[in-house]
Amino acid sequence: MSDGRKILVLEDEPITRSLLQAILRKDGYQVTITSSFEEADGAWQRGKYDLVIADYFLEGTRTGADFVRSMRNGDRKVPAIALSIADNGENREAIEEAGFDFYLPKPIDVRLLSDAIEKLLNAA
Repeated sequence: MSDGRKILVLEDEPITRSLLQAILRKDGYQVTITSSFEEADGAWQRGKYDLVIADYFLEGTRTGADFVRSMRNGDRKVPAIALSIADNGENREAIEEAGFDFYLPKPIDVRLLSDAIEKLLNAA
């Protein structure tokens, strides 16, 4: 159950952004969509979120991992889900080291995404 909880999404691929927005809004979440580290950081500074979903790799110099590391340096403890097309052991280790709580491979499995969100929000 979403209870109007707020989710911040950091994703640079337009199709994936649209998909995530549609899925999350359909499930009743308030969604803020960003496409770069700078946009996500600005939204994070201005708002209060219950969950973050971030693409691990982004175009440009700052990644989703950089954003989660930055977010973890603050006093707010918010669960974070990593999305990545690269699915190997080395990447999973790096994802954990960055501070993500859960990993989902792309393409996104809607059921796994919904289950992960529910699990993390219920544990928070």
